[in-house]
Amino acid sequence: MKKILSLVLMMLLVLAPMAIAEDFDPADYPVAIAMDSMNHPVHRIVQLGFLKAAEALGYTDAQVIGTEGGDASEVFAAAEAFAAEGGAGLLLWAGDSGCYETVASVGSQGVTVGIPHFNHAQEDGTYPEGLAFNMACDPVLYGKQVAELMAEKLSGKAGSVALTQNTKNVTENAATESFVATWEALGATYDLDEIKVLPVELEGGVVDSATAINLGIIQANPDIIGAFGTTGNSPITWADAATKAGYADGELVLVGMDATEGNLDYLEAGKVAAIVAQPLYQEAYKTMEYLDQIFRGEEVPMWTDLVAPVVTVDGEGENGLAFHRDIAAQVAEFFK
Repeated sequence: MKKILSLVLMMLLVLAPMAIAEDFDPADYPVAIAMDSMNHPVHRIVQLGFLKAAEALGYTDAQVIGTEGGDASEVFAAAEAFAAEGGAGLLLWAGDSGCYETVASVGSQGVTVGIPHFNHAQEDGTYPEGLAFNMACDPVLYGKQVAELMAEKLSGKAGSVALTQNTKNVTENAATESFVATWEALGATYDLDEIKVLPVELEGGVVDSATAINLGIIQANPDIIGAFGTTGNSPITWADAATKAGYADGELVLVGMDATEGNLDYLEAGKVAAIVAQPLYQEAYKTMEYLDQIFRGEEVPMWTDLVAPVVTVDGEGENGLAFHRDIAAQVAEFFK
């Protein structure tokens, strides 16, 4: 009898996921991506990846929620409303611990929450209550890669290198801290003795005001020779600030974030030396794929490592212009 019961139990364990798969209808599962600054060109790339994946997987109720402004509380309120209305899966765009109460709340209401882009692993290796999975590229790695690229280009020169962020958050902090640590270590490889790395300043996420802030940094440091900005507008804001200050295109070694259409234009024109292409489209697409797998009764890893290639004019594949031009064109067409 025990053998028969064991066999029956094994059959149930095998057949249960199959039954779920057979009965599963993506149309019954509302999904959403919740974020601030919804019209920001960087965020549009993220939205496109999520919505394209939802469409490909058969999810007919996929939406973008949140706010066009920068108030995170509005994003969290939208997430709570989505949960109350019967939402099933949520990509939450949130970079610090301020989101944890919301994650726990909507998770307790049955919403599967995934966060890409921002690493929310705690010091003890655990993750916030209610979070189903987390993925991101390593800002420590690309901060290191940018420092290596700029050190090679600036070796033997004298002057200042500026660092700017949008806000203080786990991702941007890690990138600039890695840049500084790598730069200091590269002193044994390159001639960097006469170059000073300036303290991090916040340029914010609005192009006009950020350009003015960066122009102020240039004017306060007339010996400036380069800058690394970790915001999605940094290639444009730093290049425009350099132009306003009287520098020729390419005279300052400038590196910024994200393969938006405008940033790619500046790279191709020689206004910036390189762009760090965070996998915005890819991480959002994969987030939707993970939600789909969970809905189907499958398991996904709690943490997934992604890669952010450094894009240059002469790069190839994901390190080149063509790959990212294609995604930028899709964004422009989708949101026109």
